[in-house]
Amino acid sequence: MKAKTYGVFLPALLLVLLLAAGLRFYRLDTQSFWSDEGNAIRAAQRSIPLVIAAARGDIHPPGYYLLLHFWRIPTGDSEFAVRALSVYIGLLTVALTGRLGRRMLGHGVGVGAAFLAAVSPLAVYYSQEARMYSLLGLISVASTDLLWSLFRRPRPLTGLLYALVVAAGLYVHYFFPFILVAHNLLVFGRWGLRAGDRFRGRARSYLSGDNCQDCFPGDPVPGPVPEGQPREELPLRKWLALQGLVVLLYLPWLPAALRATGWPSAGRGYTLEAALLDIFRVLTVGITQEAIPARPVLIGAGVLLALGLWPRRKIALVRTTLALWLLVPLVLIFAFDLYKPAYLKFLLAILPPFHILLAAGVHNLVRPFRRSRPPLASALYPCTFHALMFYALTFYVLLPSLRNLYFNPAYARDNYRQIAAAITSLGQPGDGVILNAPNQWEVFTYYYQGDLPLYPAPYHPTPEQVVDWLSPILSSHRRLFVLYWGDREADPERRVENLLADRAYPAWGHWYGRVRVSLYGLGPLPEEPQVVVRARWGPEILLHGYALGEGPFAPGDVVPVTLFWEANAPPGRYKVFLHLMDEGGTLVAQNDAEPRGDLSPTFIWSVGERITDRHGVYLPPDLPPGRYWLKVGMYRPDTGERLPLSLDETPAGDSLELGELVVR
Repeated sequence: MKAKTYGVFLPALLLVLLLAAGLRFYRLDTQSFWSDEGNAIRAAQRSIPLVIAAARGDIHPPGYYLLLHFWRIPTGDSEFAVRALSVYIGLLTVALTGRLGRRMLGHGVGVGAAFLAAVSPLAVYYSQEARMYSLLGLISVASTDLLWSLFRRPRPLTGLLYALVVAAGLYVHYFFPFILVAHNLLVFGRWGLRAGDRFRGRARSYLSGDNCQDCFPGDPVPGPVPEGQPREELPLRKWLALQGLVVLLYLPWLPAALRATGWPSAGRGYTLEAALLDIFRVLTVGITQEAIPARPVLIGAGVLLALGLWPRRKIALVRTTLALWLLVPLVLIFAFDLYKPAYLKFLLAILPPFHILLAAGVHNLVRPFRRSRPPLASALYPCTFHALMFYALTFYVLLPSLRNLYFNPAYARDNYRQIAAAITSLGQPGDGVILNAPNQWEVFTYYYQGDLPLYPAPYHPTPEQVVDWLSPILSSHRRLFVLYWGDREADPERRVENLLADRAYPAWGHWYGRVRVSLYGLGPLPEEPQVVVRARWGPEILLHGYALGEGPFAPGDVVPVTLFWEANAPPGRYKVFLHLMDEGGTLVAQNDAEPRGDLSPTFIWSVGERITDRHGVYLPPDLPPGRYWLKVGMYRPDTGERLPLSLDETPAGDSLELGELVVR
């Protein structure tokens, strides 16, 4: 019976791996590299000493970068080739998840766990990303599989392999020690229980590993000793020796790890219930579906998880191993205040136990349908109708999340490929490019091959540093493209953007994923109106005057406009519009923004406060030569309703003509 069942397991696993490969290779290079992927490929392109030196000051150890360094030598640096490494790592994770599930709870659970790992949106997402998180998941399941082998038969070679894999995990990611803590809690817990049993003079099977493969009444036991049952005890001294070997292997990197910057704390700005729900959502449907539409899926996964964790004495070691592997890292995440959306990718390390437990839940759910089965059905259990239908339903309910991963722009990675193409197309001699986060340089230069000078901004700059760094840039260029990304970490006070709002003319901004690209024009900075007016929008906003840049202008130029505002009463929230009209009254260019490049919205103005507000109007490259007229007005951003204008207390429509522009 065992031979027949095992013979079905391998073809079933092969089919699962083919499905996993299809999901991971599909549209692999459709999306652009984002910032962290750019850092990875640039690091891998360096020499080995430089990779190690760079990692010493990074928040990640060098393991993945070194692996990618050797991978790219034969494969090249294309998006497909670089991400393919994560794809193959993800396929190995699927295979090892199935192998460990089979060894722990039988062939049906093994195939089911492999299937869940194959279609997991979280696993697919990070199998398509050139980062170390897929490798973190692989080493997590590989080390636990070797630990399970040590429970069954503690051979020296197995112990050596375990130590090497664990040391590799420590060199891959600083989250991996959480998995090692779970392993040690399991080993010391077993040792403590056995020591207590010996002290009381009796033997217990609890946590001993007594484990029936199929665990159904009447099923034949595959062999005189079940595969999951320990045949020899793992001595504590051998385990301590293995931990010492791990420390010895990691010792060269330990000083660098202790000096590592570390991940910024989440600040405990969350409730535990919401955080746990978010973690469960990510484990179940990934990061490409929100909790509310996924609620039925989450409820079903919760039921299966409870069934998978249901206590049964004969498989106590299995349940305890999976529970500790799943829960200990979660407890440590909250203990070290590491819960935040940006860190949910660390959950790749606990996806394997999650999938094995869900497959065990399916196993228990279909148990009533197996009690009176013919012998042939026993041999073909992994392919029984009920299990197949259940896993087909699972795949169906995960399709929305997978569809979002592939096609929904809201979940797409930051599009630096398109950013580089846009700047290449729009850039002119005399322009410059500012990268507000220093580590954007790697990914931007992967795509951008133009000649415009690049200026990575200082990290966490002081006001003095911003002035000293930005002043020569402003005096050297006529236009600036600025890439804003990760403002809260790179420039939390937005000092670069504030100085640009005061010393330049923001013309437009476009979002490419989470990256905002803004174009600024440069020119004289009048502090007093060239034209004095007394224009009032509504009862609250007064325009004292304005100043326009001197023409004539050419297509592609930024027309500088300075407006001098004052609030007569506490204002609501309004946007300023600048419209450029041709002789026929057709709108040909515009700039809609809140004052000072959206940094000083009207609702925060104090009564009597004077606001110097600079705007730039970008002239399209295909704008025909001729005469044009510039108008200014205000409107409510929520409704689009324009505010009425009055000049010297006389109604004057809803916009004020600022003057004529000549385009040559």
